Amino acid sequence: MRVSELFLILAGTALWIYVLTGRKLGRTGNGVAALIGAGGVAGCLLAGDYRWQLLPACVATGGLVLWSLLKKPKGSPSRSWRRIAGKGMLLLIMAAGVAVSAALSVLLPVVRLPEPDGVYAVGTQTARISGTDRPEPFTKDPQDTRELMVQIWYPADNTEGRSLAEVVPVAGQSDMAAPFTRAFAQTFRLPSFALDYWKDFRGNSFENADVLASGTPYPVILLSHGMGTSRMLHVSQAEHLASHGYVVVTIDHTYNTTATVFPDGKMTGLVSEPNGEEDFFMAAPRTGKIWSGDVSEVIDWLEAINAGQERSAFQGKLDLDRIGMMGHSFGGATAYHAVLTEERIKAGINMDGTQFDKFDAKTVMKKPFLFLESADFKASADKLRQGEIQSEVGRRIVSNELALMEAAAKHHGKALYVERSEHYNFTDLQFYSPLVKLTGLTGELDGARGAEIVNAYVLDFFDTYLKGSRPKLLNGPSPAYPEVKFDLLLEP
Repeated sequence: MRVSELFLILAGTALWIYVLTGRKLGRTGNGVAALIGAGGVAGCLLAGDYRWQLLPACVATGGLVLWSLLKKPKGSPSRSWRRIAGKGMLLLIMAAGVAVSAALSVLLPVVRLPEPDGVYAVGTQTARISGTDRPEPFTKDPQDTRELMVQIWYPADNTEGRSLAEVVPVAGQSDMAAPFTRAFAQTFRLPSFALDYWKDFRGNSFENADVLASGTPYPVILLSHGMGTSRMLHVSQAEHLASHGYVVVTIDHTYNTTATVFPDGKMTGLVSEPNGEEDFFMAAPRTGKIWSGDVSEVIDWLEAINAGQERSAFQGKLDLDRIGMMGHSFGGATAYHAVLTEERIKAGINMDGTQFDKFDAKTVMKKPFLFLESADFKASADKLRQGEIQSEVGRRIVSNELALMEAAAKHHGKALYVERSEHYNFTDLQFYSPLVKLTGLTGELDGARGAEIVNAYVLDFFDTYLKGSRPKLLNGPSPAYPEVKFDLLLEP
């Protein structure tokens, strides 16, 4: 809860207590009480902090202000039971308004993401990649070519006076924040205004800060979101890696996000995959190849800006011989396919993504690769062995993934799972509200703890295989992270 919000709640509470007790401090006392309440309302409005969660408290506090101003400083209160009951009911309604706003401010907070623990300050920039000859498969226009929005996170310099970047990715188009958040509200089947307050979310990176000079170029990590989500859900992971000396490029896969905003105000949404009722191993690879094409296109662009072929602050600052990739959900499966097929990527991580590559001799991962799975996947693997998965497609999917993991384990691969976690414990969604846990999108694992675990193992993996450090966590269970288990039996 922000300071202005806390002041409004406290002012409303104090004013309610004053009115309830019926103390008669004279007109001066009533005026002071009214001024406190009015200050609480005005504080939020004038500070630009208003959001719909505060509306009940604003209305209730405004009513209490009027009550204080109209209250007679002298005289005995009426003993009419109807008048007393009416006043009591009105006071209860006003108390409920303040209480509801207080609860909503806690349950639906304005998020400030946890600070990364690396030694570097973090900067961020966005870029549009267009002008290629790749056709756009998700539109009907045969002349349409594919374009991408990416966001770069990096060690920063000269951050003094820079503003913290918004978490909502609107490419500098502040008027697009509402359409963006309303697209998410529609996905969650919420009223259109319900997520408008996301525009106030902040991370810990400085917008358009200078790139920190370094004697050696920075290794690069590419990061892909899950199907139908957004790069927005991976800000804290990108900031954490950047604070430890990596340049992280998060990719919005156009037409497969809930919403993507371009610098000219164009916004694309989620387009259903054609023939989505086909077999998983036919439908998913088609989109996976498009996403892997996006990854290769981003690497081409990075090579161009690093070589000075395009004007960029990153010229000469990227070590493109040390590229890693990670992703969540469908982005994690894409990371596997991209690392497998793109020779410029040296190592990768799949965070709880269902594999769409079918196991055979050509799909065996021989580069360092980490499967970081949820407890739900562990349960599915156990059910497969016990014959409890009824769906034929379900059995094929789980057994295929276990076969890929087992093969990768023979070539620097690791397969771990996190107890009490669910699918979205590998994203920033776990920070957005305590209510998320009730939906089952995240597990019983505390959100901050879940993020700490994921960040620790992701960093250790890339430090090991991109920077050549000795592994601290990858070789076996750690007392610091007892939730992470190495006993995921890989045999289908």
